[in-house]
Amino acid sequence: MKSSKSLCLLVVCLLAVSCGDSDSSEAPRPVLELEFTEPPVDLEGVSARYAENVRYGEGSRNFLDIYLPDCPEPTGLAIYVHGGGFTGGSRSAGHNNVGNIRELLRNCVAYATVDYFLLDVPSREEGTSSIPAQGGVLSSLKDNALALQFLRYYYQTLNIDRPRAVMLGASAGAGASLWMATRDDMADPDNADPVRRESTRIRAAGAMATQATYDVIRWGDFLSPLTEQFIDVLGGTDIPTVARAVGAENYMLTFLGVATVDEVFSEANEAYRANIDMLGMMDADDAPIFVRNYETGFGNLLNVFLHHKLHAHAVKARADEVGLEIVAYAEGGGPYGFQDPSGKELIQFLLEHLE
Repeated sequence: MKSSKSLCLLVVCLLAVSCGDSDSSEAPRPVLELEFTEPPVDLEGVSARYAENVRYGEGSRNFLDIYLPDCPEPTGLAIYVHGGGFTGGSRSAGHNNVGNIRELLRNCVAYATVDYFLLDVPSREEGTSSIPAQGGVLSSLKDNALALQFLRYYYQTLNIDRPRAVMLGASAGAGASLWMATRDDMADPDNADPVRRESTRIRAAGAMATQATYDVIRWGDFLSPLTEQFIDVLGGTDIPTVARAVGAENYMLTFLGVATVDEVFSEANEAYRANIDMLGMMDADDAPIFVRNYETGFGNLLNVFLHHKLHAHAVKARADEVGLEIVAYAEGGGPYGFQDPSGKELIQFLLEHLE
């Protein structure tokens, strides 16, 4: 049942006043008007308020839902990013793992699930010349960063401790979380929009069924043990050849924000790819990472290339190389399976880094 609007505004204003002391050196922020409703899941007695369809930016998909635990002190924040290959899916997926939501709320961690810009990939028959200029996957990734900045800006209303934020997700959401963990701070202190001045750095990332990097050209290196098995079908092991063979060339080009394969190797696109290369950006000062990839069947080769355990291997190898904390699992047997010796699970890992 929805609360009355006046009651909601009263609660929000009281929150803003009570949380103003969390940073006594800063003037009170504007109040974020929220309308609290019944949550879409059973919280089993966990005390929390829920608001949905909260607009965090000007884009058509810039909306989020958020659970706010009833805790006296400012809380941590976890943001869930949905999967769907950056072409589909919605924030509703973030409500599915109810156990994780309850555990985070019980530990005084607010939980948000976000929508973001989706790529529109033309069909294979339309040819590469019709690929529209969309900004590539970077547009989606930056939306997720903006959602974090928005929530940090309204930290007083939301009773959030700004530095204590983590991000998690599956598939595309996993890669987006990994990108946020490795990307330098995108705060713009001179921006006219105060939201954009907020930090985009996080404390930890949880990446389930992740991709190792969004410079997909690099996949040709660490996926070679896989692509070499299918070279007769694929016609080669380089990623443009592989993408063409599995009917994903337009997807690859749209993802990288270009219209032709030749443009992928241009100086401009090399710079673009460096900005979405989580492996290349990773260093010891980045947020700790939790990675878990799973066994993939061979019924859909594109899915295999997107989610194979070799992605988890590549992330772990790079983290070990630069000295970054990582908990990593590659589920299933065979030569590519491994278990992290810590035995830690995702929420345990995230909570440790929210303390």
